[in-house]
Amino acid sequence: MEPFAFRTVSSHELGRYVIELGELSTPDGPSPYSIVHMRGFSCCFVTVEGKLAMVRQYRYSVGSWQLELPAGGIERGETPRETAARELAEEVGLVADDLIDLGMVYPSVGSTDERCHIFAGKSTGTCPRGLDRGEQTELVLLSRDEVEKMMDDGSAVYPALYVAWIKLQRSGLLDELFG
Repeated sequence: MEPFAFRTVSSHELGRYVIELGELSTPDGPSPYSIVHMRGFSCCFVTVEGKLAMVRQYRYSVGSWQLELPAGGIERGETPRETAARELAEEVGLVADDLIDLGMVYPSVGSTDERCHIFAGKSTGTCPRGLDRGEQTELVLLSRDEVEKMMDDGSAVYPALYVAWIKLQRSGLLDELFG
């Protein structure tokens, strides 16, 4: 099966995103299709003395406070690993020296080309935070039981958390990070 041909109709830069409006050439005729181009980001599944470090911040796109893994956009010239370490320090003031690369996922392939690079490790210390302008975060440390309860009851809605959890569990590293 061959993919439909895509033709760009227009492209619009809006802040940190580029919206590409186009058409798919389908057997039934032209079909509108849009793509949101976004720079990739990295996130960290890091434990501190057996508790998972998460960040609470208000997300205007969904109108509520969210619990997420510390994360942020990859800057030009920066590797995904460097981004993960930088964001861990900036958002929650933690340092993790030997971050394990858990791979990359596409969070929403139906509408965007955004890539999420996931790293894991144990915190090896603290550092001063360096929040971006307009950023307000709070470090939340959760036990393994608390995280599992949130995953079971559906209150954990950050997809990278589930991906990291499964990859760490399958590799045998989840127990080590929480131990």
